[in-house]
Amino acid sequence: MGVTPGAMSEGDRTDTLAAYTSACAFFGETLSNVTDLDWDLPTPCDGWDVRTLVAHVATGEALVTQVLSGGGSWDAEVDPSVLGLNPMTVWRGTALAALEVASGEGVLDAIHAHAVGDLPGGVIVGFRVTDNLVHGWDLARACGADVDLPEVLAERCLDFWLPLAGSAGMGAHFGGPVMPPEGASAGVRPLAPLGRSEERRGGEACRSRGSPCH
Repeated sequence: MGVTPGAMSEGDRTDTLAAYTSACAFFGETLSNVTDLDWDLPTPCDGWDVRTLVAHVATGEALVTQVLSGGGSWDAEVDPSVLGLNPMTVWRGTALAALEVASGEGVLDAIHAHAVGDLPGGVIVGFRVTDNLVHGWDLARACGADVDLPEVLAERCLDFWLPLAGSAGMGAHFGGPVMPPEGASAGVRPLAPLGRSEERRGGEACRSRGSPCH
């Protein structure tokens, strides 16, 4: 993948964990606005309704806890039934557990098994920052809301993702790049390289690659 393992500085660790916390908070705030009528709505991820999208994010956080704890490999099969009767409670539990494990001593520097290969924990957490931000936007769009990503996080997401976008195994993670709309805000522009635009709603963002979002 071209990722070079190496010890993170204390500042980088602090910034990475803060970004992860903020990205989870962004997704959680969006999730809190989902109503009982929204769960079957299509999302910008082809073939995924709102329930499946939320289950994907919750599953991702559970996998972070497992993988960063040294408990196995990355197997991201999505089962919407994991959300049970209270999706917010399930998601919050997985997010809090993942954040706690990621905060452990040496976890971000250590190498862990991931679907695309063995990666430093800091890179895996970087994936989760992107996942929470982009799928938070997907969730809002599916439910008919217009939302911009927090600008600082959006720029961080873009800086993290662009060097990896052409790497082996990365192509299926998000949709193919699109042109950002004219006059797009700083909170929207970073979505374009990940296949999102303000014009796209249900089932369109990932279609160009012929694969689901990750």
